Amino acid sequence: MDNSRKLHKFAYDDYTVVTNFETFEDAKNYAAERNGEMLEVGFTDGSDNPMPNSDGNLIADKRTFRVGLDPEYQVLYSDDPKFQEMSELILEEMKKKENDVAPEDWLGDQNIAPGDRIIIVKNDQVNTVTTRERIKFLMRGNVYELAVKIPGTETE
Repeated sequence: MDNSRKLHKFAYDDYTVVTNFETFEDAKNYAAERNGEMLEVGFTDGSDNPMPNSDGNLIADKRTFRVGLDPEYQVLYSDDPKFQEMSELILEEMKKKENDVAPEDWLGDQNIAPGDRIIIVKNDQVNTVTTRERIKFLMRGNVYELAVKIPGTETE
């Protein structure tokens, strides 16, 4: 697992839920190493704490997260072929507007895992380029994440 990426841990009475895995395999290995179980959780209705929720169909699809927004929005994940096409268009537009001030740095922010980047499209136009964390807090969307439930209250 990429150690530069911080996992998010939520302690409950007698177990801990861990989220923010970069890959499906990372979550699977984490669960196996800690006698945990994989599950799906949702951050819905503006909640900061994950609740069991399988609306994202993550385990079946072997994905680490999905975003739920109003139907007028289309969500493009970084593994979507249209994502690459759109990001190239965004870079070209930014270079024109910013007089070529290296927008690659903006899209390539080292604090954001590559799999976390998403593009939100509305009316066939780019609405925003964002991450799952920003969806939760800025767009009031639902975020469904792959999680591992482990016994005890591990906080480190």
